[in-house]
Amino acid sequence: MFEEEFIKIPTGDQREFSRVVNVLLLKSFIVRDVFDPKEKIMRINSDYRFIERYFPLFEDYLKYSGWHIEREDLSGVVSLSNEYQDNQTRLDRETSLLLFALRLIYEDEKKEGSQTNAAVYITTPGLLKALIEHGIQIPGKRLTGRQIARSLRFFANHNIINKVSGTYDEGNVSFYILPSITYALDNDKIVAMSKALDELNNHNELNGTEIGRLSTESSDNSEENNYENVNENKSN
Repeated sequence: MFEEEFIKIPTGDQREFSRVVNVLLLKSFIVRDVFDPKEKIMRINSDYRFIERYFPLFEDYLKYSGWHIEREDLSGVVSLSNEYQDNQTRLDRETSLLLFALRLIYEDEKKEGSQTNAAVYITTPGLLKALIEHGIQIPGKRLTGRQIARSLRFFANHNIINKVSGTYDEGNVSFYILPSITYALDNDKIVAMSKALDELNNHNELNGTEIGRLSTESSDNSEENNYENVNENKSN
Protein backbone atom coordinates (compact mmCIF):
# COMPACT_ATOMS: atom_id res chain seq x y z
CA MET A 1 0.00 0.00 0.00
CA PHE A 2 2.73 2.46 0.95
CA GLU A 3 4.88 1.79 -2.10
CA GLU A 4 1.92 2.11 -4.45
CA GLU A 5 1.00 5.52 -3.07
CA PHE A 6 4.57 6.73 -2.62
CA ILE A 7 5.52 6.34 -6.29
CA LYS A 8 2.54 8.52 -7.25
CA ILE A 9 3.94 11.65 -5.60
CA PRO A 10 6.49 13.92 -7.37
CA THR A 11 10.17 12.93 -7.20
CA GLY A 12 11.03 16.10 -5.29
CA ASP A 13 8.38 15.30 -2.68
CA GLN A 14 9.76 11.78 -2.36
CA ARG A 15 13.15 13.23 -1.41
CA GLU A 16 11.48 15.68 0.95
CA PHE A 17 9.53 12.83 2.52
CA SER A 18 12.78 11.04 3.38
CA ARG A 19 14.24 14.20 4.91
CA VAL A 20 11.17 15.00 7.03
CA VAL A 21 10.90 11.40 8.28
CA ASN A 22 14.49 11.62 9.51
CA VAL A 23 13.82 14.97 11.21
CA LEU A 24 10.79 13.49 12.96
CA LEU A 25 12.70 10.41 14.10
CA LEU A 26 15.49 12.62 15.43
CA LYS A 27 13.34 15.20 17.22
CA SER A 28 10.13 13.29 18.14
CA PHE A 29 8.04 16.44 17.61
CA ILE A 30 7.30 18.75 14.69
CA VAL A 31 5.53 21.97 15.69
CA ARG A 32 3.46 24.10 13.32
CA ASP A 33 4.30 27.56 14.73
CA VAL A 34 8.01 28.26 15.19
CA PHE A 35 10.09 31.37 15.82
CA ASP A 36 11.95 32.76 12.83
CA PRO A 37 15.20 34.32 14.17
CA LYS A 38 15.69 36.36 10.99
CA GLU A 39 12.22 37.89 10.82
CA LYS A 40 11.77 37.92 14.62
CA ILE A 41 8.25 36.53 14.32
CA MET A 42 6.41 33.23 14.65
CA ARG A 43 5.90 31.54 11.29
CA ILE A 44 4.39 28.37 9.86
CA ASN A 45 6.78 25.41 9.81
CA SER A 46 7.00 23.99 6.27
CA ASP A 47 7.80 20.53 7.65
CA TYR A 48 4.49 20.52 9.52
CA ARG A 49 2.61 21.48 6.36
CA PHE A 50 4.39 18.73 4.43
CA ILE A 51 3.34 16.14 7.01
CA GLU A 52 -0.21 17.47 6.81
CA ARG A 53 -0.24 16.97 3.06
CA TYR A 54 1.05 13.39 3.16
CA PHE A 55 -0.05 12.28 6.61
CA PRO A 56 -1.47 8.85 5.54
CA LEU A 57 1.88 8.09 3.87
CA PHE A 58 3.77 8.93 7.05
CA GLU A 59 1.41 6.71 9.04
CA ASP A 60 1.83 3.76 6.69
CA TYR A 61 5.60 4.08 6.48
CA LEU A 62 6.28 4.47 10.19
CA LYS A 63 3.94 1.75 11.47
CA TYR A 64 6.11 -0.99 9.94
CA SER A 65 8.81 -0.36 12.54
CA GLY A 66 6.48 0.18 15.49
CA TRP A 67 6.24 3.96 15.31
CA HIS A 68 2.93 5.77 15.82
CA ILE A 69 2.50 9.31 14.48
CA GLU A 70 -0.18 11.68 15.79
CA ARG A 71 -1.25 15.09 14.53
CA GLU A 72 -3.17 17.58 16.64
CA ASP A 73 -4.14 20.53 14.48
CA LEU A 74 -5.62 22.54 17.35
CA SER A 75 -2.28 22.81 19.15
CA GLY A 76 -0.25 22.38 15.97
CA VAL A 77 1.87 19.41 17.06
CA VAL A 78 2.96 16.26 15.27
CA SER A 79 4.30 13.72 17.75
CA LEU A 80 5.98 10.37 17.38
CA SER A 81 5.93 7.46 19.81
CA ASN A 82 7.13 3.88 19.66
CA GLU A 83 5.54 0.75 21.07
CA TYR A 84 8.95 -0.61 22.08
CA GLN A 85 10.30 0.66 25.42
CA ASP A 86 13.90 0.52 24.20
CA ASN A 87 13.21 3.50 21.96
CA GLN A 88 12.34 5.83 24.83
CA THR A 89 14.80 8.49 25.91
CA ARG A 90 15.92 8.43 29.53
CA LEU A 91 16.59 11.77 31.20
CA ASP A 92 18.80 12.52 34.17
CA ARG A 93 17.01 13.91 37.20
CA GLU A 94 18.04 17.53 36.60
CA THR A 95 16.63 17.53 33.08
CA SER A 96 13.48 15.79 34.32
CA LEU A 97 12.93 18.47 36.97
CA LEU A 98 13.42 21.26 34.43
CA LEU A 99 10.97 19.57 32.06
CA PHE A 100 8.48 19.38 34.91
CA ALA A 101 9.02 23.08 35.72
CA LEU A 102 8.50 24.11 32.10
CA ARG A 103 5.30 22.09 31.96
CA LEU A 104 3.97 23.85 35.08
CA ILE A 105 4.91 27.26 33.65
CA TYR A 106 3.12 26.39 30.41
CA GLU A 107 -0.05 25.38 32.26
CA ASP A 108 0.04 28.43 34.54
CA GLU A 109 0.34 30.82 31.59
CA LYS A 110 -2.47 29.08 29.72
CA LYS A 111 -4.78 29.22 32.74
CA GLU A 112 -4.08 32.91 33.27
CA GLY A 113 -4.63 33.61 29.58
CA SER A 114 -1.85 36.18 29.59
CA GLN A 115 -0.38 34.72 26.39
CA THR A 116 -2.71 33.93 23.53
CA ASN A 117 -0.31 31.99 21.30
CA ALA A 118 0.02 28.20 21.49
CA ALA A 119 3.62 28.77 22.59
CA VAL A 120 4.53 30.45 25.89
CA TYR A 121 7.33 33.02 26.14
CA ILE A 122 9.74 32.71 29.08
CA THR A 123 13.28 33.67 30.10
CA THR A 124 15.93 31.83 32.10
CA PRO A 125 15.33 34.01 35.20
CA GLY A 126 11.62 33.20 34.87
CA LEU A 127 12.46 29.51 34.85
CA LEU A 128 14.62 29.86 37.97
CA LYS A 129 11.82 31.76 39.71
CA ALA A 130 9.35 28.97 38.87
CA LEU A 131 11.70 26.36 40.32
CA ILE A 132 11.75 28.26 43.60
CA GLU A 133 8.02 29.00 43.70
CA HIS A 134 7.07 25.38 43.03
CA GLY A 135 9.71 23.99 45.38
CA ILE A 136 11.35 21.98 42.60
CA GLN A 137 14.78 21.01 43.81
CA ILE A 138 17.03 18.12 44.68
CA PRO A 139 17.85 18.20 48.41
CA GLY A 140 21.56 18.61 48.97
CA LYS A 141 22.29 19.03 45.26
CA ARG A 142 23.33 22.15 43.39
CA LEU A 143 21.57 22.80 40.08
CA THR A 144 24.34 24.41 38.06
CA GLY A 145 24.21 26.65 35.04
CA ARG A 146 25.91 24.00 32.96
CA GLN A 147 23.17 21.53 33.81
CA ILE A 148 20.47 24.08 32.94
CA ALA A 149 22.19 24.95 29.64
CA ARG A 150 22.58 21.28 28.72
CA SER A 151 18.93 20.56 29.47
CA LEU A 152 17.66 23.58 27.51
CA ARG A 153 19.74 22.50 24.51
CA PHE A 154 18.21 19.04 24.76
CA PHE A 155 14.69 20.51 24.83
CA ALA A 156 15.48 22.73 21.84
CA ASN A 157 16.89 19.79 19.88
CA HIS A 158 13.63 17.91 20.45
CA ASN A 159 11.34 20.84 19.56
CA ILE A 160 10.06 21.28 23.12
CA ILE A 161 11.39 24.84 23.33
CA ASN A 162 12.33 27.36 20.65
CA LYS A 163 15.14 29.82 21.46
CA VAL A 164 14.51 33.49 20.73
CA SER A 165 17.68 35.19 21.96
CA GLY A 166 20.68 34.89 24.25
CA THR A 167 23.13 32.06 24.88
CA TYR A 168 22.54 28.98 27.00
CA ASP A 169 25.93 29.05 28.72
CA GLU A 170 25.56 32.65 29.90
CA GLY A 171 22.10 32.07 31.35
CA ASN A 172 20.44 34.94 29.49
CA VAL A 173 18.24 32.91 27.15
CA SER A 174 14.69 33.85 26.17
CA PHE A 175 12.62 31.16 24.51
CA TYR A 176 9.18 29.81 23.72
CA ILE A 177 7.83 26.74 25.48
CA LEU A 178 6.16 24.91 22.62
CA PRO A 179 2.84 23.02 22.92
CA SER A 180 4.75 19.80 22.27
CA ILE A 181 5.61 19.87 25.99
CA THR A 182 2.10 18.57 26.72
CA TYR A 183 3.02 15.40 24.82
CA ALA A 184 6.47 15.04 26.34
CA LEU A 185 4.90 15.25 29.81
CA ASP A 186 1.17 14.55 29.97
CA ASN A 187 -1.22 15.26 32.88
CA ASP A 188 -0.99 11.76 34.36
CA LYS A 189 2.78 11.98 34.50
CA ILE A 190 2.62 15.41 36.12
CA VAL A 191 0.82 13.75 39.03
CA ALA A 192 3.42 10.96 39.10
CA MET A 193 6.26 13.47 39.06
CA SER A 194 4.66 15.53 41.86
CA LYS A 195 4.48 12.40 44.02
CA ALA A 196 8.09 11.57 43.18
CA LEU A 197 9.17 15.07 44.21
CA ASP A 198 7.28 14.79 47.49
CA GLU A 199 9.01 11.49 48.17
CA LEU A 200 12.32 13.00 47.19
CA ASN A 201 11.93 15.91 49.59
CA ASN A 202 10.71 13.64 52.38
CA HIS A 203 13.34 10.92 52.04
CA ASN A 204 16.20 12.82 50.35
CA GLU A 205 16.38 10.39 47.45
CA LEU A 206 15.06 10.24 43.88
CA ASN A 207 13.22 7.20 42.61
CA GLY A 208 13.25 6.26 38.91
CA THR A 209 9.76 7.47 38.01
CA GLU A 210 8.46 7.12 34.46
CA ILE A 211 7.57 10.46 32.87
CA GLY A 212 5.44 9.83 29.79
CA ARG A 213 7.76 9.06 26.90
CA LEU A 214 10.63 10.18 29.07
CA SER A 215 11.88 8.78 32.35
CA THR A 216 14.30 9.77 35.08
CA GLU A 217 17.50 8.10 36.15
CA SER A 218 20.02 8.91 38.86
CA SER A 219 23.02 11.07 38.04
CA ASP A 220 26.05 12.09 40.09
CA ASN A 221 26.89 15.04 37.84
CA SER A 222 28.55 17.75 39.93
CA GLU A 223 29.50 20.21 37.19
CA GLU A 224 29.38 23.90 38.07
CA ASN A 225 29.91 27.22 36.35
CA ASN A 226 28.96 30.87 36.82
CA TYR A 227 25.27 30.25 37.60
CA GLU A 228 24.23 30.53 41.23
CA ASN A 229 22.42 27.80 43.14
CA VAL A 230 18.70 28.06 42.37
CA ASN A 231 17.97 28.33 46.09
CA GLU A 232 20.42 31.23 46.37
CA ASN A 233 18.95 33.09 43.39
CA LYS A 234 15.63 34.10 44.97
CA SER A 235 16.06 37.70 43.90
CA ASN A 236 15.58 36.57 40.27
